[in-house]
Amino acid sequence: MNVRVQLLEGWDRKAFDVRPETPVATLKRDALAAFGLADAAPSDYVVKLRGWEVLGEQGSVAESGARDGSTYLITYRRRRPVR
Repeated sequence: MNVRVQLLEGWDRKAFDVRPETPVATLKRDALAAFGLADAAPSDYVVKLRGWEVLGEQGSVAESGARDGSTYLITYRRRRPVR
């Protein structure tokens, strides 16, 4: 299954080949590392699919409702102040 992950703050998008049973949490961790944020705490970020937060990140990519070609959005859990 081919899915894309977009980092909202970085305006960057990467494609990942994952198995449907891959947990969303694993995809999130791998995506953060691919974006150069390997040191970041995954709990500081939220994963969204079709505008809705994926609440059960321990569930699989298929259980979250993703299809081949879907795009996940990763963004900060809390708003950041504008400087």
